[in-house]
Amino acid sequence: MEPKTVIITGANSGIGKAAAKQIAAQGHRVVLACRNMERAKAAQREIGGYSLTAQLDLAQRASIHAFTDWVHRELGKADAVISNAADFDLSQKQRVFTPDGFERIWFTNHLGPVLLIDRLMDLLIASPQGRILTVSSKGLLMHPFLTVNLNDPMFNDRPYSVPKAYYQSKLAQSMFTNWLAKQLTGTMVTANCIRVTNVKLDLNRFPDIPQWMKNLYAIKALFAIPPEKMATIYARAALDPALKNENGRLIEYPLKTCDFPPYEKDPLCIEQVMRLTYRQLGINPAITYETGSN
Repeated sequence: MEPKTVIITGANSGIGKAAAKQIAAQGHRVVLACRNMERAKAAQREIGGYSLTAQLDLAQRASIHAFTDWVHRELGKADAVISNAADFDLSQKQRVFTPDGFERIWFTNHLGPVLLIDRLMDLLIASPQGRILTVSSKGLLMHPFLTVNLNDPMFNDRPYSVPKAYYQSKLAQSMFTNWLAKQLTGTMVTANCIRVTNVKLDLNRFPDIPQWMKNLYAIKALFAIPPEKMATIYARAALDPALKNENGRLIEYPLKTCDFPPYEKDPLCIEQVMRLTYRQLGINPAITYETGSN
C-alpha cells in the first residue's frame, strides 16, 4: 500500500494515540495534532515510525489557521483526517468560552473540526482517495429526542451541562458528515462517522471529577473495551481499501457500517445546522455540491 499521510487530532492519549500507533506501524506518516505538545512528544516517542507532532488547539481559530498553514507548507499532503479530539470535562460546572467568544465545547467539538476540514479540503481532494472521519458517540442512542438547538447552541438562555453540550456537538458532527458526503459527490473523497462505543477511560486525566462519578465509570469499565480495540476501527476506516466506496455512513465496532438515525440524515435539518455552522464561522464552504442541469 502506498504510504499515506493521516492527521489525527487529540492523538496524545486514548483511542487517538492507539490509532496513531497502529497507522504508523503500517508504514504511514501520522500527524499527532494536539493541544499539549509535551504529551504529544511523549506519545510520539512511544509510537515511533514516521510520526510527527504539531500544535493544534481546536478551541482557537488562530491555532487552526496556523496548523493548516503548516500542513500546506511543510507536508503538502493530507490523505485522511480523523477528528478525534473532543472536550468532555465532567468536572466543569459553568460555561467556558474560547478566545473568540464561543462556548468552548460547541467550538472545540463542532465548529473547530468543521473549520479544520474546510481549510484542508484542497489537499484531501488532491489525494488519490481522501478520507474524512468524524467521531460521534454511541451515547447519543440514550438521547433519541435530542436536536441541535438552532436558536441557542451555546446555552445562552437555557440550563447548561457538559453532557448536554457534548452530545449536541456530537450530533452536529454526525450531521456535518452527512452534509460533507453530499458535497463531495463527484470527488474521490469520502466522509464517514465513527460511532465510538463504551471505551475504558483513563480517569487520571480527570482528577477533579467527584468520587460518585469515578465509581460510576468504574462500573462502566467492566463492560468497556480497551482503546486499542476501538482504534482498530479508526485505522481501518482511514486505510482499508475495502472501505473506499463507503460514504455518508456510520462505522462501528466491530467493523460494520450502518445508516444514521432519521434526524441526523434529514436533509432540511442538516441544511439548517450547516447554515448555522458556517454563519458562526463567518466563512463560505470550501466545496459545494451543485446538481447538473438536465
